[in-house]
Amino acid sequence: MPKQQPLALPQQFGRFLLTGALTFTVVFWGLSSALMSNQEIHRDISALYLMAKSLIHQPFAAWFRDVQTAYIPFFFRQQGLLVSYCISVVLAWVTAFFFDIKILRKENLV
Repeated sequence: MPKQQPLALPQQFGRFLLTGALTFTVVFWGLSSALMSNQEIHRDISALYLMAKSLIHQPFAAWFRDVQTAYIPFFFRQQGLLVSYCISVVLAWVTAFFFDIKILRKENLV
């Protein structure tokens, strides 16, 4: 059986990011579904849609000013969304880190 080549640093980083992104997506979806009502979720999706649409239809400086003055405070006022985000970020990073360490130990690199 041929010996498997160790992954290059960009490949390891890609694996780390993919593991973290998948973990973040699953945990954030689950927590936000549990902590937020359907009405709040639809309002947030509408706000994200308007934010993306306004990026296309106005200059970047005006769009960025709107993000700073309107959208960021709007999202920060929602406790369920912030709790879901904070927990998801931490769990995604920890999961990706330990998964990467486990793989590196299996490859005898750590």
